[in-house]
Amino acid sequence: MKLSTKTFMAVLLSLCSAAVTMAQTKPASLSDLLKVAIAENPSIQVSELEEENVEQQIVETRAKTLPQINGSGNATNNYKRQVLVLPGGLGGGSSDSPTKITAGTMYGSAVAVDASQPVFDMAAFTGLKASRAGREYAELNTKQSKEQVIHDVSAQYYEVLSSMEEVRLQRQSTAILEQLITASEGQYKSGLLKKVDLDRMHVNLINTRSRLTQAENDVALKMNKLKVIMGIPLATALQLDTVNIDDVKIPTLEDAGVSQMGSRTELQSLDAQIRLSTLQRNAIRAENYPKLNLYFNYSYNVMGNTMGEVLTGQNQAITYGMGSWGLRLQVPIFSGLSRHSRAAQSEIKIRQLHKQRAAKELELDASLESANIQMRNTLTTIRAQQENVSLSEQVYNANLANYNLGLSSLTDLLDSQTAFLEARNIYVKSMLNYKLAELETMRASGTLMQMIQ
Repeated sequence: MKLSTKTFMAVLLSLCSAAVTMAQTKPASLSDLLKVAIAENPSIQVSELEEENVEQQIVETRAKTLPQINGSGNATNNYKRQVLVLPGGLGGGSSDSPTKITAGTMYGSAVAVDASQPVFDMAAFTGLKASRAGREYAELNTKQSKEQVIHDVSAQYYEVLSSMEEVRLQRQSTAILEQLITASEGQYKSGLLKKVDLDRMHVNLINTRSRLTQAENDVALKMNKLKVIMGIPLATALQLDTVNIDDVKIPTLEDAGVSQMGSRTELQSLDAQIRLSTLQRNAIRAENYPKLNLYFNYSYNVMGNTMGEVLTGQNQAITYGMGSWGLRLQVPIFSGLSRHSRAAQSEIKIRQLHKQRAAKELELDASLESANIQMRNTLTTIRAQQENVSLSEQVYNANLANYNLGLSSLTDLLDSQTAFLEARNIYVKSMLNYKLAELETMRASGTLMQMIQ
């Protein structure tokens, strides 16, 4: 179904960016332009950076399922030590009254390590699955950005080619009028042509030159827009060879066919969102499950009555170690219904996404059908205009020959010239409309990425 266009472009890409620098002009196809756009377009680069961000989020989420190890240390000055009150008779003193003794030492230090490992944490494990689903969603967003750039660059590319064909036609018209005026000036001097007829040709020439200037300006404006879509600087010299429309192969209605709805990225993206939201809802629900962690801790302590003893661990310093390990069970009992509310919000979001997917699928079906109808209509117009161009050219050539022989009026000649150029212009516009309709068909059927493969 794809219409092959035998077109060559001269492209000079002296990019200021570090990623792409092309120092010399070389022939390039639409596929070459698309590759540059894929590499340079800012929206694609933003999507790719979001993919990197999602990868870091996955690492962050995975960390919740891995051992957590922390070290600590302290040095303490017990300037006011704790007092222990003992019953009478203990620790010396009278048995009739309690006895006070000062506990501990003036200085102390400790170095400790704590470690824990989740054994069962359904919320963390489900969250890890959700973060991986987020990776798929980010990748689909990047693909969708690429498809949008491919569509926009291709559509603008065809717009530029159409305007360049308009320039070619106006130049052709200008050349014909200039030749006609040159030949008619001799007839006017010989009295065979009225001045009003010669003036009429001059007016037509001025109008044609004006349309030529407008067409050239239109090419420049569309070229700038193409550069913006591609993501390259406006100062980049981008040159396109004029398309010879007669070399373009015209497909038949059978070649056009009817595309079927394929793997459309928008639908894939919505499916990924549904999976992601479902896992996020499940992660919220999993917060109601108990958590079981394995823990381990150990500390080494030094105590003494002087800081020197503590730092060196000598003389009267007291040193000892402490450690423990075990299982710690946490059972959620009541959270003020916050978990229930968050799970309900996620459930509503999932239902919204299902509705959005159904609406998007209907929209894409309609878009695909419209694009196929447009392709068939433009093919019919192209076939008709091919014949019309051929006939109008024959009429113009006959009137030109008759005019040179004095058998045809200037009005008939100019009218036939206008009809011929108008038929050519309609033919070119029909070709553009076909390519745009074909582009929409590829977009609706999810095959745009084939253009860069």
